[in-house]
Amino acid sequence: MARKVLVLHTRLAPIAVAETLRDSIDEERWTLFSLSGYRGDRPLLGEVGETTFRVQKRKNYRNDFAGQFHGSFVPEQGGTRIEGYFDAPRRAIFFMRIWLAFAVVIGAPIFIRTVFDFVTGSHYVSGDRWVGLVVPIGLVLGGTLIAKIGRLIGKGNERFILERLESVLGAQVETSEPRIG
Repeated sequence: MARKVLVLHTRLAPIAVAETLRDSIDEERWTLFSLSGYRGDRPLLGEVGETTFRVQKRKNYRNDFAGQFHGSFVPEQGGTRIEGYFDAPRRAIFFMRIWLAFAVVIGAPIFIRTVFDFVTGSHYVSGDRWVGLVVPIGLVLGGTLIAKIGRLIGKGNERFILERLESVLGAQVETSEPRIG
């Protein structure tokens, strides 16, 4: 799948970028006593490593498919170059792969057998045959649509994250061509 890679340039040194990011985001620590489910009150949550970082917008609702910004930074003449992309959290992607695999592995034989019953007039599938046609398709379509709708709802979060990174780091955004990966 092609990802839109975003490139930001800042005059800050890489060490300053890491420190500024750490100071401007809250670590993702769960808590029961917060509307967002995380400790702190900063608008961005995430983690910062030596040369990489990941941030997401703090939300007071659940959307596991909203994009998170995954970035890396390297020194360049006059500052730091930050490259990154938006993607759903790995746990959401993993869950959807399991969901769709389950829906196909379990649903395909039921669907095929039900179609066979309709065509030949046999009764190998017990119960209402329409359920054998609608449910397998519904599981696959529902899983696909919920992910797409979650991404669509999260588009505003992506704009917010970019504006926030520009503001905090004094960076300017430049887009590059989509990459495979």
